[in-house]
Amino acid sequence: MGVPPIGRPQRLRVGARLGAAALAAVLAACGGGGGASGPVPVPPPANGGQTQATAKVTFTMNWASSAQSAARTPKYVPATARSASVSVNGGAAQYLNAPVSTLVIDAPIGTDTFAFATYDAQNGQGSVLSRASVSKSIVLGVANVVSATLNGVVTTITIALSNASPNAGVPATVNVNIAAKDADGNTIVGPGDYSTPIHLAINDPTNSGTLSLSTNDIPNSATSATLTYNGGTLSSGLPGTPTATVVASGSGLSTVNAAFTPTPTIYQFSIPVAANKPQFIAAGSDGNMWFTESPGNAVARITPAGVVTEFPVPTAASNPKGIIGANDGNLWFAEFGASKIGRVTTTGSFTEFATLFAADGPELLVDRLDGNVWFTSLGNHVGFQGITSGVAGETTVPTAASHPFGIATAPDNNLYFTEFVTDKIGRLSNLFGTITEISLTPGTSPDVIVRGPDGNLWFTENGTNKIGRLSPNSFSVTGEFPTLTPNSVPTGITVGADGALWFTETGIDKIGRITTGGTVTEYPSQVTGLGLQGIAVAADGSLWFTEPGTGLNPGRIGRLVY
Repeated sequence: MGVPPIGRPQRLRVGARLGAAALAAVLAACGGGGGASGPVPVPPPANGGQTQATAKVTFTMNWASSAQSAARTPKYVPATARSASVSVNGGAAQYLNAPVSTLVIDAPIGTDTFAFATYDAQNGQGSVLSRASVSKSIVLGVANVVSATLNGVVTTITIALSNASPNAGVPATVNVNIAAKDADGNTIVGPGDYSTPIHLAINDPTNSGTLSLSTNDIPNSATSATLTYNGGTLSSGLPGTPTATVVASGSGLSTVNAAFTPTPTIYQFSIPVAANKPQFIAAGSDGNMWFTESPGNAVARITPAGVVTEFPVPTAASNPKGIIGANDGNLWFAEFGASKIGRVTTTGSFTEFATLFAADGPELLVDRLDGNVWFTSLGNHVGFQGITSGVAGETTVPTAASHPFGIATAPDNNLYFTEFVTDKIGRLSNLFGTITEISLTPGTSPDVIVRGPDGNLWFTENGTNKIGRLSPNSFSVTGEFPTLTPNSVPTGITVGADGALWFTETGIDKIGRITTGGTVTEYPSQVTGLGLQGIAVAADGSLWFTEPGTGLNPGRIGRLVY
């Protein structure tokens, strides 16, 4: 059987007569009550020994029962209140015990300070449920009314959010529901303040800046608070990642919190020409995402709102593939069909550079931060194109017909690349140093590779439905982690703002996530049959990926917010 909430308001009625003078004191409260009766000692007079005039003051208490608390408005006191204390000017307290309803004390003429408290046991024993202190000038010959509002004594607090898991990516405002309770578990509902104000704060370990509070201080039950979520990436609620919380605290109280965990949500955007199948995607320096289209022969820009603009590549049938945002502020991409490396500004101006071999077929790229963009090519080469120097070069992979594809930098300043056909990982030391190779399990078909936040290289195993981890220190594979769904065909991979690796699963239209500890999670796309491929992280932490489309399904661009 639950404890009824404290009522609104709770009153003690006080009255007194001295000759023609009358004193009436009314006490409104938000905590419990109780009492015993007897004279109150009055402090010694400060006027040279003369006795100060006093008035007999009668206090009247309306005790509440469970039935009254449920049916009566206003509810005066909770059923757990068993006594109330009254003292004047710091003197000894007098107690009024339930069910006795009146108490007579002496109050000096002049300015008096009345102190009140309510308890859950008789004779002022047990726990204090509420308190009040009020000063009043008591005047002879007139009716005097003393009113006070008791403040509930808070011992515990609870916190809950009206919607703790809205869809990520959509702004939302949710109520922060605070309940302050007294020692008996009664919810303090006013009209007074809490005995200690409750402080609210946001704990967001990722410092995403996506959350804000309407107020940080809750002095009473009449003050409400809301949490505003701007729809951005929060990195909360996912396995192995921090969770954002709203924290409630107060002096002498145990801190409590409520988790805010937006539901990871995928959004999809159509492209202007359905036949222009998106291939790979990268973040631009302008805050937009840029992707290649083949067929379509274009590099396209998509805004955070999903507005797409296409820029045709100057060379016909160039078949653009990989794309990166380089440190010069431009986008660089591989023209597989034209054996060129292209550069496009964020305003759509193109420059093209021919590779050293006419049938190179460049595929993916990486900015090594050495003044060059490096790339792999189907012609069994790893090459570079100077970002500002215009100088270019290529070297041949030792294993013939290896089909080098993915390429990434590592903390050791070497380049690592996948050999899709021959199931190997290659390493190119420094600038055109020696290429060394290690063999993987036959049928691995290593695809895209990326430098992880832990200093290792992470790559997708297209043929074995696994994510591989390679240590550059030992140049060996130190882990292979299966995806959760068979025939997932992992392809693209990138590092998320949350410090995990995110990858596309071409075979099942899902986005996968793997922590550096190897924990895998999957998120399905709402539209299937699109063959997810490239993936990249935006400035706001959201993940954007390409959906080339299969068969009659048109291509799209997807966005995952979490």
